[in-house]
Amino acid sequence: MSVCTFLAADCVLPQKQRPGNGFHIDFDPAAGTIFDGDRDDDYGLYSFRDVGNYSDLRHGVEIEWFYCTPGRAEKLIRYIKTALEQCDRVELRKVWLMDGYEYDERPCYRTRELSVQELTAADIQELAESSVWEKGGRRPVYHCLTVVR
Repeated sequence: MSVCTFLAADCVLPQKQRPGNGFHIDFDPAAGTIFDGDRDDDYGLYSFRDVGNYSDLRHGVEIEWFYCTPGRAEKLIRYIKTALEQCDRVELRKVWLMDGYEYDERPCYRTRELSVQELTAADIQELAESSVWEKGGRRPVYHCLTVVR
């Protein structure tokens, strides 16, 4: 089980390979922090086959990044705008991947809808930094930011 952030749409979403052979991650032992140098192109978009488990849209790409930066968020906005030339809506989702759950473990849903003109890097960053567990850790929280034309 793990956290997954992905885009879903009714049009084909192109994949994007990460540059190089993987993430470039630095560790600052003095500060106790890990960072990836904020290289805005250091992320990937890979086919997400389980999109139907979380959305009624047919196509999905998983976002693979260490974390969201303002520059990466801006690149995702351009990507979403391009997708919206072919379909009516794109969902940005953050979920906890699960095989199944009992009634008491069913996910909570946090949803929001914006027009593409209203969408900002801060909206994407807010979703990317959101928690997938409610306080107390009993139930996962599925986040969905729907972007429409």
